[in-house]
Amino acid sequence: MIRIDPRSPVPINEQIKAGLRGLIARGALKPGDPAPSIRGLAETLKVNPNTVARAVRELVIEGVLDARRGEGTTIADAAPRMAKSGLDGVRVRLDESLRQARRGGLSWSDVEAAVREARREEP
Repeated sequence: MIRIDPRSPVPINEQIKAGLRGLIARGALKPGDPAPSIRGLAETLKVNPNTVARAVRELVIEGVLDARRGEGTTIADAAPRMAKSGLDGVRVRLDESLRQARRGGLSWSDVEAAVREARREEP
């Protein structure tokens, strides 16, 4: 399931892209599977279909999705590898964020409280 945070400074189309990559990384979407439809995803997420279409277009350009006329959009063969390398980047950024939080004066208790809060927001 993809979750959108309208309060986030991250643009919604980027949140959608990250959500789709996450589904691929977790194995919920596999190479050859049909990608979620633009209309269906827009309705589920309660966002403008143009925003979803932009995210899908960008994922096609990046090679995460394959789009073929008359056949629809599917998960690309290279998508799991790409999603995994994307997760590696997320881990590096998280590590650096934790270091910055500690250098900035947050205690481990503060960091743990932030993690607990973030977990409460998940389904």
